[in-house]
Amino acid sequence: MELIVIAKPTFFKEECDLVNQLFEAGLSIFHLRKPAEDEAAHRKFMDGILPEYHPRIALHHFHELADNYNMKRIHHTESFRKESNNGESQANKILSTSLHQLEDLQLIHQYDYSFFGPVFNSFSKPGYKGIIPSNFLLEKQQTAPKVIALGGIGLAEIDLAKKMNFDGVALLGSIWNDPLQALTIFKKAQAKCQA
Repeated sequence: MELIVIAKPTFFKEECDLVNQLFEAGLSIFHLRKPAEDEAAHRKFMDGILPEYHPRIALHHFHELADNYNMKRIHHTESFRKESNNGESQANKILSTSLHQLEDLQLIHQYDYSFFGPVFNSFSKPGYKGIIPSNFLLEKQQTAPKVIALGGIGLAEIDLAKKMNFDGVALLGSIWNDPLQALTIFKKAQAKCQA
């Protein structure tokens, strides 16, 4: 099962060091999602990440930075995807997007994977409730992109997401709500995903 970490929505002082440590510990994909931050702040962040990890970072904003930093991953928000008629063409990039309705899976065949959620009650957004029943089982066609569970994913929810047939999980609040524990939580989550 894949394990993805999504950035805290705002930059913070020790973030680059922590993200480099997560990569060193085996993180394969990090989503750089900072909707309120400007391009200069994104560049400063990328300058603080070791160059060998740049291809593992998915850009949510300022897609033009991808070529400056040898980044291989681009994320299209759901609204961007819908407004741009199912996404702009970005050759040689790994593309991801977000879904909130599973029936939209059939509309995103050009993407490699998609986040779907909130699956469980969110850790980072209090009051943001999960949208699927506890007995849910994901059914998808073989040609569909991978579906990554998002929303309220902590250590206890990883096994549930596996049973629900998700291809992976994305961590946000469970990692960043206590940055001092980020590496420890990540390693425990990684062990659960690999079990």
